[in-house]
Amino acid sequence: METLLEARRLSYRHPRGDGGEVALVGVDLVVAPGEVVAVVGPSGGGKTTLVRLLAGLTRPDTGEVYLAGRPYGELDLREVRRQVGLLFQVPHMFPGTVAENLSTAARLAGVDVAGAEVAGALAAVGLADVLAHRSADRLSVGQQQRVALARLLAMGPRCLLLDEPTAALDPASTGVVEALLGRLRDDRMGIVLVTHEIPVARRLADRVVVLVDGRVVEEGRAAKVLSRPAHPATRALLEEGVG
Repeated sequence: METLLEARRLSYRHPRGDGGEVALVGVDLVVAPGEVVAVVGPSGGGKTTLVRLLAGLTRPDTGEVYLAGRPYGELDLREVRRQVGLLFQVPHMFPGTVAENLSTAARLAGVDVAGAEVAGALAAVGLADVLAHRSADRLSVGQQQRVALARLLAMGPRCLLLDEPTAALDPASTGVVEALLGRLRDDRMGIVLVTHEIPVARRLADRVVVLVDGRVVEEGRAAKVLSRPAHPATRALLEEGVG
């Protein structure tokens, strides 16, 4: 299988005076082009820490992340962050208009984006052109989330890391984002989807990774893991309807 993004034996402790709190222990993850991998698990299980490590925002204590077979340690981190885009659970807007948010983010990553690319990225997330000149801080949280996703798309990433991308969206907006992720998968983009919504994982994911207390307790094809789970923690998540 062709590998786009890979994590090998990632371990990480949150810094603290007593030696740190364990967040991840020996986590492996592989994402192929055109594959959606959902990461589910209880709150505090290490899901957000994992995507921060995959995005190059945090360095692991041990282990390594690879982009197309090359370790992050050999790559320019700005290039990593352009090719591996991270959508945070709580979006942050730059000062200015929606269009300026897209161009500012691209400039910080060393990428020049044209007006047509800005318009195309906004259209992809279902935001009308009229919003391009609206102040970003006047948008709803759901609209800001979609602007943050458009910022990533405008830079032409190879892989997306999405931390609860539909949590703040209404049903119609959720449908727009899910349809977009389906098209991106068809275009061979790799996607890591952190979600507590099991129905979203069922609809979108090719594979599922279950993360509990910083460890992968189960992984496999989504249809199997979400219908015939082998681990008690996975069964508990399905009974609760969250992940």
